[in-house]
Amino acid sequence: MDNNDHTEQWVNGALNSLDGAGRATPKPFLYTRLKARMQNEREGSWDHVLRFISRPAVALAGLALILAINTLVVTYHYPTAKAMGTTDENTNTYASVDEYSSSAAVLNDIENKIEP
Repeated sequence: MDNNDHTEQWVNGALNSLDGAGRATPKPFLYTRLKARMQNEREGSWDHVLRFISRPAVALAGLALILAINTLVVTYHYPTAKAMGTTDENTNTYASVDEYSSSAAVLNDIENKIEP
């Protein structure tokens, strides 16, 4: 019982401590100070980098550079028909179609086994 009485006195003391409490008032110009501090916050290096990259001139230049690199890779990666020693332009197309059809037939045979 002693512990229960002690707890009840503690709760009543905590509730009665709020009797004389009034409304909290901030210091003058608190909002102005907070706003100024938020505006003067130090920006990180990533903020500067992202701001620079997001400029339209930089974004368009980067896009043009990527397209130019892709074009160069495609043109130098695939040799022309004259360099391969053939003049028939459809040879490459037929070869890739034949490879695809044989692999599709193999996959098709695996899926549709016909048992005797």
